[in-house]
Amino acid sequence: MKQLNQIMPALPEELQKEKKCPICGKVYRQKYLKMYNKTIYVPDCNCVERKEQERQNRIQRIKFLKKKLKNASFPYDTLGKRLKTRTCENIEAAKEYIKNFKPRTRQGLYFVGPVGNAKTTLAVCIGKELIRKGYSVKFIVFSQAIRLLQSTYGNKNPLDFMEQIKELAKFDLLIFDDFGREAYKDRTLTDVADFVNYLYTNMNNVVITSNPEMVEKIKQIPDFNAMFDRFFQMTKRKNFVKTSYRRCNEKE
Repeated sequence: MKQLNQIMPALPEELQKEKKCPICGKVYRQKYLKMYNKTIYVPDCNCVERKEQERQNRIQRIKFLKKKLKNASFPYDTLGKRLKTRTCENIEAAKEYIKNFKPRTRQGLYFVGPVGNAKTTLAVCIGKELIRKGYSVKFIVFSQAIRLLQSTYGNKNPLDFMEQIKELAKFDLLIFDDFGREAYKDRTLTDVADFVNYLYTNMNNVVITSNPEMVEKIKQIPDFNAMFDRFFQMTKRKNFVKTSYRRCNEKE
């Protein structure tokens, strides 16, 4: 029986009993196996094999998608949320951005508004939709990005400063959350200036979220505006004026 199964590995016995392909309806032809003194039904099509291959390909696509979503490092509280369920502000701008997205075009969005009005969630939804379209995305709180770069000065990070910048710049989209909350000292200002300058020169696409008070804080830092002028040239500012995300998503 083992040898018989090797002859017809793609046609289970329950399908042989049907005597026709359950997909295209083509009648199976009879084949007598003299060695086993048995008649079997052989398909003249490859529908069963093709359907199984499609199933395997679908499984692989799902695994690949899950891996890319995991590598994006989205916040835990945004898992499962999709753009199609959003009803908050600037949703149309998000859809338009996804529709016209092209890597290395230095085009981005800058979401500014009070705490709790879906800036981060909308940014994550943009990232998820782009991942589903085959692009690579990285989500990171901006202060964490700075600490990651500065970790290259010690022994914990195997990469040097510029190598770490290049690793981040490999992504088609970088999402920087809570921009402006970080503390700036002379060394940090220099590091961030080098980081932003590289992203600008490399034509990276970024989506940034920030609060109005953080924007005002940044403006008070000497020479900060000139340094970050390139950062803001890479984005279109979209304001969020509502104070509560729940008020614009009451159904959820």
